[in-house]
Amino acid sequence: MSTPAKIGKNEYQAALAKGRNAQHEIRKILKRIMQESSSSLIQALTGKVALELGEIDEVLERLDEIGRTLKSE
Repeated sequence: MSTPAKIGKNEYQAALAKGRNAQHEIRKILKRIMQESSSSLIQALTGKVALELGEIDEVLERLDEIGRTLKSE
């Protein structure tokens, strides 16, 4: 039986990195959609998705901060 993942440890850090990499890929796709679409609705919705990615980024940063704090204790 393997040990459970712990905040601040390798598996936790890998999950944060995976989330950040996914965000990066989504941003690239959204940028392409914005550049290639002439539809104002598509551009507006794409912009809203990008804003929500910012919210996710804040959550990942907070989790990273929590992990660093616990790791140093």
